Amino acid sequence: MTPDELSGLLLRDEYLVVDIPAAAFPQLEPFIGTRAYTYRPAIGRLAVKITTQMHGTVASWASELIAEGVEKGATKVPDIALFPGECSWPTIVFEFGYAEPYDQLKDDVKLLLEGSEGQITKVIVIKLEPLQEGETEIQRGFVEVWHLRNGAATKEGWRKNLFPPPRSHEAQEIMLSLGDILGDEFENLANQGWGAADTLALPFDALREFIDKATRRHLIHEGLLEED
Repeated sequence: MTPDELSGLLLRDEYLVVDIPAAAFPQLEPFIGTRAYTYRPAIGRLAVKITTQMHGTVASWASELIAEGVEKGATKVPDIALFPGECSWPTIVFEFGYAEPYDQLKDDVKLLLEGSEGQITKVIVIKLEPLQEGETEIQRGFVEVWHLRNGAATKEGWRKNLFPPPRSHEAQEIMLSLGDILGDEFENLANQGWGAADTLALPFDALREFIDKATRRHLIHEGLLEED
């Protein structure tokens, strides 16, 4: 595959899987740009996410948290990651799946947690079921939190439904400790009076609002919905 051929493919799809021999990947890698991707040299397979309105919701949600206070040779560039201070590894990573299959997301989680050997403390997975013809709102989606336990990527508790929202209107959120968020930079960055066990919340209602707005922008961009 030539650089021009790869560049052309990257213009088409929201989620792209293509076979590239390990020897050819170093030449082609710069043409991926800033997109999130996973490359597995053992099988010569590249999976690339193309940033959409939907993916931007993860950055918006993660920014709320910031504002408040194993396969050899495999490469994984995450969707959104928090790098506190001078940390060389991110502490919290967000993986977003719209067109990307759930099994691929799980493979990415395993690679991130096990490949970093615990330097990444949490991976938060947000998976949405793509819109079907005629739909103007996301119908199904969930959130999972993963961490490393005994050297293996492990899901924390049960997955939490994002869509549809609970009928009880119960407030849903993910709680993250300041120690997990700041990692080795805790002593340098934590506000006075905060302990490593103190927690910050990521509320689901905020994420749903970001996704609803992004869905509308996506439909308008695709010509499937008229702008007010």
